[in-house]
Amino acid sequence: MAQLLNKLAHAAPDSKCYVTRGTILKPTGSENPSQRPYTTIHDHIYNQQVDLLLPDEICEVVQQRLSEQLKPLQYHRIFMGPKHILEKEFYNHYIRQGNIILLSDGRVDVDDVYCLYDGKLFLFLRKETYEKAGLVGRQAAFGGRKKERWVVEYNLREPHMVHGKKAFDRLVWSFENVFKQQNAWLFCDLNQEAIDPSSPPPEPTLKGLTPPTVLRIAAPTITHPSNPIKLATFTHKPPTGKPTDYDRAIFFDWITSLHEWLALVSINSDRLNVTDSIDPLLSRYEPPIDEDDTSSPVTGKISKVSWRGFIPAEYILKIFNIIQEVVPHNQWYSITVHGFQNTPISWKGRQHNVVGGGMGGENLYTILRFAGINDTSAIGEDDGGDGDDIMGGMEDVKEKVAESKYIMYEVVGGRDEFS
Repeated sequence: MAQLLNKLAHAAPDSKCYVTRGTILKPTGSENPSQRPYTTIHDHIYNQQVDLLLPDEICEVVQQRLSEQLKPLQYHRIFMGPKHILEKEFYNHYIRQGNIILLSDGRVDVDDVYCLYDGKLFLFLRKETYEKAGLVGRQAAFGGRKKERWVVEYNLREPHMVHGKKAFDRLVWSFENVFKQQNAWLFCDLNQEAIDPSSPPPEPTLKGLTPPTVLRIAAPTITHPSNPIKLATFTHKPPTGKPTDYDRAIFFDWITSLHEWLALVSINSDRLNVTDSIDPLLSRYEPPIDEDDTSSPVTGKISKVSWRGFIPAEYILKIFNIIQEVVPHNQWYSITVHGFQNTPISWKGRQHNVVGGGMGGENLYTILRFAGINDTSAIGEDDGGDGDDIMGGMEDVKEKVAESKYIMYEVVGGRDEFS
C-alpha cells in the first residue's frame, strides 16, 4: 500500500515521442526557413549537446567543411545574482542593443529559476518568492493545485523598460531586495565575433559586468570507429492500397526501431559489434533490416562529431545547413540535439516541467536524413511529395517538398508540448 501511495504522489504522464516524416527543402536564402525541420531547430532554444552520426568515409570531408565555415562558439559561466543583468552598461549593451541568451541553474520544479532570450526575461518562482517580490505574474502551467509555482515575464526591449521608468525600477528593487541569492548562469552572445583558434583565448570578461566569468569554447570532438558495426538497412516496404491503422502502427514500430538503433550507435553499444557474443537470454537485439533481404548482415563504420556546452539554436542551424550541403545525396546522416533538463522553457517558449526527481524532463530531437533513392520505400508509404506527416500527434502539416527524405523524432516530457 505504501508503495502504491508513493507512486501516486510522484505520478506523471509518460514521456512522448512525436515523429515527423517528410522532405527537407533546399534553402531559399532565408536564414530561418518556415518549414520543418528548420522551425524545430530554431524553436528549441537551450541546448547542451549535439551529436552528428554519419558514415566514416565522408567524415573527413565534413570535418574540413565545418572547420572552414563554422565559427567557434564561445560562452561564459558566471556566478552572480539577478540584479547584475540589470546593471546599466551590461543591460544596454547586451540586452537592449545586442542579442544574448541566459540560463540560471537550479531545479525548475523546486528552485527559483531564471532565463532570458530574445530580450524576454522569464522568472519561474516559488510561491513565497513571488509574494515577496510584488511583481505581476501568472500561475505556472505546472504549479499544482496549491499554486506553488508562478511565472513572471518581462520584455526588456519595450520602450518603458529602461532605468528611471516606474515598471523597470520596480523590477530593479525586487532583484536587489528579494532575489539576493547568487546563482550560476550560462551566458552566450549571439552576436559574438569569430574566434581565431590559433590565437590565445580572449579575457574572460563581459562588458559592464562586475562578477568574474569563466570563458568556455564549444569545439567539436570527433570519434572514429575502431571496428565495423551492424547497420540498419533504412528500408521499409510501403503498404498497398489505402493505409489502415494497422499499417500505420507497423510503420511507427519500424521508425521506433530506427531511433533505438541510432541511440545504440551514439553510445557505441557492444550489441552492434559484429563479434558480439552475448547470451541470447540477456539480449536478442538486432538492427532493423529489410525482412526480404536474406543476405548476411550489412556492416560498416560510423563516425560521431559532438559538441558540448551552451549551444544556441542559431548555431545548430549553421551546423545543420553545412551538413545538409556537404553530405552527398547518396549518403545518410543523423543529428541529435539534447536540451537542458531543468530549463524553464523548451520549444517555442512553452513552459517546461520536471516531475518526481527528473521524470518527464526530456526535451530532445533527432533528425535522420536518408540517402537519396529512386523509390519511396525508405520512409514507408508514398506521400505524393506534398506533405509532412506527424505520426505521434496524428496531425498533418501540408508543405510543398522537393528535396531529400527525412524522419524527425521529438522526445518531450509527459506534460510538455512539442514544436
